[in-house]
Amino acid sequence: MRKATENQTVKDWVEWLILFRKHNYNLSKDERIALRDAISTYSSVAEKFFFDTIIPMCKGLAHKIYETYKVVINIRDISTWVYAGMYDGGRWIRFRTYRGDQSIFAWTATCASQIVFKELDKQHLIPPSSDLNATNTSLTLKSMQYNSERQMVIDLVDVPELHSVLTMIYVKRMTDEQIMAETGMSKLLLRKTVRTAETMLKEALIDKESMLVVRSNGKIVNLVREALSDCSGVFQTSTSDDAMAIAEKQLYTDTEENELQVLLSQYHPSLPFLEQWVLFVVDRAQEMKWSTEEKTVFYERFYNNEDPVALARRLGRRRTWVDNIYHRQNVAITSYITQWINAHKKQ
Repeated sequence: MRKATENQTVKDWVEWLILFRKHNYNLSKDERIALRDAISTYSSVAEKFFFDTIIPMCKGLAHKIYETYKVVINIRDISTWVYAGMYDGGRWIRFRTYRGDQSIFAWTATCASQIVFKELDKQHLIPPSSDLNATNTSLTLKSMQYNSERQMVIDLVDVPELHSVLTMIYVKRMTDEQIMAETGMSKLLLRKTVRTAETMLKEALIDKESMLVVRSNGKIVNLVREALSDCSGVFQTSTSDDAMAIAEKQLYTDTEENELQVLLSQYHPSLPFLEQWVLFVVDRAQEMKWSTEEKTVFYERFYNNEDPVALARRLGRRRTWVDNIYHRQNVAITSYITQWINAHKKQ
């Protein structure tokens, strides 16, 4: 299979995408950029990419929407929404921000989940959510692991005085007394300045929606989710992050989907495929070596879509504990189900 950078014509690109779907490999940065440019330049390549190549990702989103909201969405509709959101009247503004530093498929999955869930909300297909604002969010920069990532977040504030104060607090870790000595501010003025700076940063993060970085270990991280915590339950922990995980793992291909349908019909016959899948996952969750409390978290978040804040309150836990447990459970059960399916297909 030739490299993406070797494609010269629209026909070359369409043929390459067909082969890539069957024999995918890790693209180099130059290949990722070449693919981005081909998609935004040639309509036939764009249609092939959004309506065929990323279909596994769209199926993953469809599953997650059903699991979360019990709403069945046509996969073609998801592809259309994602394409329209990226196309943006022919401007491709959002798509051209991709710089090739991470997988174009993982990056597209994150953007796609945001586009799709906004469309679902606009069409009133899912319960309405209140908008995020500076009041119902809080900054979590102090819990971020790397100073370089904190600085990237703070750089969203372009007012020099406010940027400087945020850097002193979150990067240099200076005390109020040190900052007052450095800037000559009174305690009252510093308090007002910090409040203004943090509000501006929150609003910038909310407007940004995602800031993807690739760490040295290859992990892709959304700095908005790292730096901003939701206090109202607006952030759904089972939307873009989980959809992205499904898209990256691509649990099954078109051929494997048919085999999976046959397998699931043995356990929950006469039900629609998506309902079979949900019940199948719940069954497998019962086999996991989790405590009763942990199984409660998974069942309530996955099957009943209980609000994480309400669940945390009911269990006497913090919201972050529920989120962390549920995230680890999603990773664990995806691996377990993949092994389970492979083992049973051999029987």
